[in-house]
Amino acid sequence: MDMNKDLIFQMNKFVGDLHVFKTKLHNFHWNLVGEQFFVIHPMLDGIMGEVDTQIDAVAERLLMKNERPFASLEVYLKHTVINEIESKAYNGKEVVTCMHEDFKLLLSEINIIIKIAEDVDDQETLALLTDAAALYQKHIWMFGAWLA
Repeated sequence: MDMNKDLIFQMNKFVGDLHVFKTKLHNFHWNLVGEQFFVIHPMLDGIMGEVDTQIDAVAERLLMKNERPFASLEVYLKHTVINEIESKAYNGKEVVTCMHEDFKLLLSEINIIIKIAEDVDDQETLALLTDAAALYQKHIWMFGAWLA
């Protein structure tokens, strides 16, 4: 198995995961209702900004490796681990529960990339994804605390 090709595929898959996750965040942002609205709505803005930054960073890292990032909805949906959701009203607990689970999935995907990056000694990709993993671990902890 060519570990470099596997790394490229996993990084591309992660770009797709992030795009689908961002769409889901927009859905929550637009459809959030209930007493937690004024707390969760602005938090979603911040997380969407983080996701935008991560999408760009991973895509640019692929370009630095002379590869092309995935860039179509069809391809994203074919490879993502993130489930889409319908456009309907969501309360705060539903939103936080779903994001908590999605961050766990995204962290699992990052850990796959980190392992491969370690195996091929790609220190730059490793640094990029290690920072994202730490951020996701923090979100998982905070959302878990909120749900407790």
